[in-house]
Amino acid sequence: MNANERVPAPDTPEPEKEPRDLTKYIWLGILVLICLMLAVIYTGRKPRPVASMVRASHILISFDANDPVDRGRAYERISELRERLLAGESFEKLAKSHSDDTASKRRGGDMGWAPRGTYAAEFEEYCWKGEVGAISEIIQTQFGFHVIRVDDRHIAEAERYEKDIEQKALELLEKEKEAPDAPGSHET
Repeated sequence: MNANERVPAPDTPEPEKEPRDLTKYIWLGILVLICLMLAVIYTGRKPRPVASMVRASHILISFDANDPVDRGRAYERISELRERLLAGESFEKLAKSHSDDTASKRRGGDMGWAPRGTYAAEFEEYCWKGEVGAISEIIQTQFGFHVIRVDDRHIAEAERYEKDIEQKALELLEKEKEAPDAPGSHET
């Protein structure tokens, strides 16, 4: 044994190891959780309503119901706008510059999400039966003439289930009407 070497005393404990720095892993975990939360928020943005909802945009040209000249002028104006839409012009730009509905005009005609029964009957009918993304014919309500575009539509699960049951019941009734009577079922 060399004189410069020290021999540890038999009863002295070994020096403790320094703990590992785990902060970078903790911050990485937090970053991953934030990204996951943002992904869930982004993918869950479409409403999943318990009630059926429709999102529509429109251009309104109002007129005085007691003035046939004003009504004619309004009809010509809405007809021209509809033709321009069918030719490919932007619905939003035309709504912003020509619609008489001051509330939706600022949003390019977008009326937002609405449940059944929100709009005038004629308007409502198109919103629920019209094709999504298509431009409507000219629709007249008490507010004036409208050109409508249904932007999106969500049918509630309960309503969808109800329609399926009605459809199945109608199919069964049709089958019963079409099926010939079974032998022996005739009473004399």
